[in-house]
Amino acid sequence: MIYLWNLIFYKPLYNALFGLVEVVPNNSLFIAVIMLTLIVRIIISPLSYKALKTQLKTKAIQPELRAVKKETEDKQEQAKKTLEIYKKHGVNPFSSFLLLLVQFPIIIALYWVFRDGGLEVDPELLYYFVKIPGDIMRESLGIDLAGKSYILALLAGLTQYIHLSRSQSFKNQTADDENASEQEKMMAKVGSSMKYFMPIMITVFAYIIGAAVALYWVTSNIFMIIQEHFIYKKINSQKDSDDGVIDVPFEKTS
Repeated sequence: MIYLWNLIFYKPLYNALFGLVEVVPNNSLFIAVIMLTLIVRIIISPLSYKALKTQLKTKAIQPELRAVKKETEDKQEQAKKTLEIYKKHGVNPFSSFLLLLVQFPIIIALYWVFRDGGLEVDPELLYYFVKIPGDIMRESLGIDLAGKSYILALLAGLTQYIHLSRSQSFKNQTADDENASEQEKMMAKVGSSMKYFMPIMITVFAYIIGAAVALYWVTSNIFMIIQEHFIYKKINSQKDSDDGVIDVPFEKTS
């Protein structure tokens, strides 16, 4: 298991990081971390698009799903009709889970890579075609990526808050929906509280774990804020032109 983990995730990302360090100006670890983060986010962008589209479609078909629960109390019949509704509107309920499934090992691997990025390069982990970087510049803008940074930690928390706030602004507020079930209202309230709890947790973790990981969080959050803006905009522009696509809830932001 450890061998497969190193083969599929850790070593490729480790080599990508120090391969980038070798080619960026001044062998800057700061720039290399940002570039590697962007590369990873771009690679998984198709999954992000599908997950967000599914999220909005699922929100739009809630009235139909609630009607099914009112029509019958038979759990098997509810499951059958629910799947029929998903199929009718082209909703894949597992797309968000797939995104998490793919992201989780990548994030864990990136954590270990960035953690080790503050240390000396291990030649045994490098592929034969990846050169050992010269003097790696681990400090930029007064921030040492080999240590801890309260500035990057605060930025990680702030960008996480902005990301969660903007994500929620694109959706209808279930907590105030009279037709919503008690379970849906409870989940909406939990999601609202996470908007404040998660950034605080990220800030603390980003400081404890180290500056390189904090920089990854900041870069990733900024990328997702921009990405989701354009994804929601694209979905909104297509909803009236695509045949068979249901109207998805969208609120324009300034």
